[in-house]
Amino acid sequence: MKKMISSLIGITAGLAFFVGGANLAGADAISDFYKKKRVRIVIGFPPGGGFNRGGRVVGRHIGKYIPGNPRIIVQNMPGGGSLISLNWLYNKAKKDGTVIGHFHSAAMREAFIGAAGVYFDPRKLYWLGSYLRDRSVLFVRTDSGVTTIQQAMKKQVIVGGTSPRSGGGVYPRILNSLIGTKFKVVVGYGGTGESTLAMERGELQGVGSWSWSQLRDRRPQWIKDKFVTVLVFLAVKPHKDLPNVPTAVSLAKNEEDRKVLEAIFMWAELGRPFASPPGTNPARGAALRKAFAIMVTKKDFEKDINIASLEVDAVVGKDAVALLEQLYAYPKDVVDRAREVYAEMRTIKVSKAKKKKASGLKIAKIKGKGRKMRITFKDASGTTWKFKAREKKLSKKTKINGKKAKAGQLKKGMVCSVTYYGKGGMVYSANCKG
Repeated sequence: MKKMISSLIGITAGLAFFVGGANLAGADAISDFYKKKRVRIVIGFPPGGGFNRGGRVVGRHIGKYIPGNPRIIVQNMPGGGSLISLNWLYNKAKKDGTVIGHFHSAAMREAFIGAAGVYFDPRKLYWLGSYLRDRSVLFVRTDSGVTTIQQAMKKQVIVGGTSPRSGGGVYPRILNSLIGTKFKVVVGYGGTGESTLAMERGELQGVGSWSWSQLRDRRPQWIKDKFVTVLVFLAVKPHKDLPNVPTAVSLAKNEEDRKVLEAIFMWAELGRPFASPPGTNPARGAALRKAFAIMVTKKDFEKDINIASLEVDAVVGKDAVALLEQLYAYPKDVVDRAREVYAEMRTIKVSKAKKKKASGLKIAKIKGKGRKMRITFKDASGTTWKFKAREKKLSKKTKINGKKAKAGQLKKGMVCSVTYYGKGGMVYSANCKG
């Protein structure tokens, strides 16, 4: 009996050693792989916006928690509200665990409703999670005469967005269709910054969609001075800061409409998602998912996210998968109705904002470069005109003495014609002499 017990102990110890050794070998293999690699985070938006800021914060932190601590490279692949980057991620990106995509949760919904130009299935991505559940809001100037969503059902309010398919462009029209509001939507602005400036100038009465955390942190004076009023959360749940502001879902007139609104706005729970391509190496994908889950619990990460005018309200990988399963379990009639609503949105003509043009502006000062370029002009009367510019984007539409040129070649003293949406905003083209 003693010999039998001793043998069993030896076998058990041997198995434990073998299993432990195998686990260590697996961990070492992942670490060895990442030590020699660079991991790319591909952001589906241009530089300058909230997705870019948040994606770069993740890029600065996640490498600390991936075995082997690889170098993280962050790149931008803008277009189609991140649809271009998602199609690339799904169909062309490497599956070896060296690529992570960062995209808009609304782009997932495009696949869900069967929109054209979508070549991916959200359920097949390798989900790492989201650092934030989106709590976007529709807000208006308090002096617009509308201070509640119920009043917006009786009086027309003009709100702005970037494109007909952006949140600011489509959400107000969905509310018109399903709860009876009377929003008039103007799209075509070069970003939320441009539409907020248009609202400040009085060209718009409100903005169709912006993250509550960014409105709160980037325009705190608007809240303090009651310059704007939040009418509704474009989500299934409100933010803790504004518990009495209704959600779009809570305003449904009947159970059928409520389910349709859920199928549309539940995607906001995925907020600011990160995922790797389908078929990603399972062991490395698991290491990335674990690294993301650890990162979102760390105080230094939260601090940097807050500095970026965002916040942490995380959804980890397994919970993102569960949420997708819930969404794809909606009855066919609900999904079909949601598709019908979106199809209707795409057929309705939307007013477009037009760029303004100013001529005879003399460059007085150029400061910065890249994404932080600032250009100051003076007109013939001596009035100062200040604009921001993205050097790379402006270079596509810059001419000097009739020839194509780079924005970096603009110099003090040149006289230019420029296009813009509003003073203090972005300058989009410059045709200069000098």
